[in-house]
Formats: sequence, structure tokens, C-alpha cells
Amino acid sequence: MPADERVLCFERRLLDEVGLFQGLSVDVEKYLKFVTKPPHLFHPRRKAEQDLRYKQVIPYVLLISDNRVLRYQRGKGGEETRLRGLWSIGIGGHISNEDRDLFSEDKLGYYDGMRREIKEEVDLEPLSEAAVAVINDDTTEVGSVHFGVVHIMHVASESVVGRKKGIVAPEFVPISAAVKDSANYESWSRLCLENMDMLLAKAAEINLDPQRAD
Repeated sequence: MPADERVLCFERRLLDEVGLFQGLSVDVEKYLKFVTKPPHLFHPRRKAEQDLRYKQVIPYVLLISDNRVLRYQRGKGGEETRLRGLWSIGIGGHISNEDRDLFSEDKLGYYDGMRREIKEEVDLEPLSEAAVAVINDDTTEVGSVHFGVVHIMHVASESVVGRKKGIVAPEFVPISAAVKDSANYESWSRLCLENMDMLLAKAAEINLDPQRAD
């Protein structure tokens, strides 16, 4: 990571005000408004990774083709060393202060940052996208300093290329097979796999009623 990279964070104590939870919540509308609007800050990433007073906001995008989900293994080139070797179904990363500009859909550049991360990590053509859940997992070292926003993105083709060294052996696999073999996945992916039916149903509901995404 760049030595001076600054990433979108919020103070952990603010979760108590909005509604502290552990694990996965589909009350995404409430939390999405919270994480994409001030008062938040862009904190030096190197410090934020070790500072339990802050949560870094991470879009976590599940790429779906019919009944198959993209999975990959986190390789040695990935910036998050604590996850290397684990399987994942989530594409995404930190929101940088460079994602924020006058033309951003939101004041903090969240959506621009989400799209940038996807383009940087994989080469795929999206068809639709919906934010369907949030993750707060304080049971792991990584989770204790991150807050995830889960998105379902349907794609036009299963022809995929990993663009970063941290994306190893990307492939679409049956969702049912991934659910049965979830033990080798990182914790956020396990939470998503355990609740996949609910996440897909929520994505379908939002895409039928686009105003729900506002």
C-alpha cells in the first residue's frame, strides 16, 4: 500500500449509536446511509489497521452468474497479509480519499471507490448491482478494524481475469458447492455463504424496486 494512503473510516463508538451488532445484518439501508455520509474521516491506513478506535469501510462485492459465484484464493501479492491463503467470494477494498471528488454520487466517494476496486481486481462486465447487507465481525484481528458492505453484482459472462497478484485462481463455482465447503473461506465469506439465499432474495427485491437502493 502507498505509505501515505488515507482510507475511509468511522469511529467505532458511533456503531453504538446506530446499532451495534455482531456478524451479518441485512438492515443495509440504515448502515449504508451511515457509512457513506459525514461525519467520517480519511485516516492513514497503516495506523488504522492497528487502531481499534476506528472501523475502515470496505465494499465486499459478490459476483454472481446464474447459480454460480466467483471465488478466488488470496495470494502472496495481496495487501492484507492476515488473509493470505484463504478462499474468498468477496471482491473489494478500501475507499481512498482520492475516490472523493465533486462528481461523486456521495460525499465520501464510496460508490466510486467500490467500482474502482472491482475494475482493479477483476475484468468482468456487470449487469446489475445492489447493496444487500453489512458485516461487523469483531471475532477476528482483521474484522475488528473493518466494516463491510456486501453487494450482489450479477455479471454477463464467466470469463474472468484476475488483475492483481492477490487474486489467485479466480473461477465461478456452484453456490451450493461453496456453501458445503465454507470452512476454508475467510470469515466474511463464510457469513455470506451461510446467508446466501437471503442475500440473493434481497438483491432481487432491490433491483425490482430501484428506489430501495437510494
